[in-house]
Amino acid sequence: MKIYKVSNSLRFFVFLAIILAVSSIQSAAQAPAAPAKVVFTEKDREFALKYLNETKEDYNKQLGGLSDAQLNFRSGEGRWTIAEIAEHITVTEGALFGMITNQVMKATAPKCENIHRFGDTAIVLAITNRSQKFTAPEQIRPTGRFKTRDELLSAFDRARATTIDLMKNNKADLRNMFMENPFGMMDGVQWFIFLAGHSDRHLAQVKEVKADPNYPKR
Repeated sequence: MKIYKVSNSLRFFVFLAIILAVSSIQSAAQAPAAPAKVVFTEKDREFALKYLNETKEDYNKQLGGLSDAQLNFRSGEGRWTIAEIAEHITVTEGALFGMITNQVMKATAPKCENIHRFGDTAIVLAITNRSQKFTAPEQIRPTGRFKTRDELLSAFDRARATTIDLMKNNKADLRNMFMENPFGMMDGVQWFIFLAGHSDRHLAQVKEVKADPNYPKR
């Protein structure tokens, strides 16, 4: 079993504490006295790959065929355009992938065996909850790194292909690799789920932009 202490740069995950608090209390109340050891399974791999592939397909669907006017439409002051949302998704994908490979999967073993686990579904519900609005850290905010729709599509496809390849070929016990968050722990599988969920969250934001009555028709 492995663990890693989170750095200050990960403070933007703190918002999950509010949403997961209820889940934590309920899980603790229902937890058995001597829980069975949790290990990484093919079912875990299948679930993560399904979510990664679904959000990849949705990204390509939402950006496919968009004009420059549609990509750069801003629904209001301080709102992100679709191009900016897509850039943020891609940049964050790389940041989270690096976190998984360089920190979660290279952590030292913890002293205790019993670590409280949040449910995978709770992670998905928390990250995709669009009722909670937060400001992204400067390093993953959009800055115009990609100039065209095709650049946005190809950059994300490359990043997501790398993520999928790691999950597809992983041999490590991701269920026993942990990284600490302000609210507790997420295991390695849950960090992959969180990564896919982050895309899911912002693809919902793309759909919100498209639903604006002033969104260009072409």
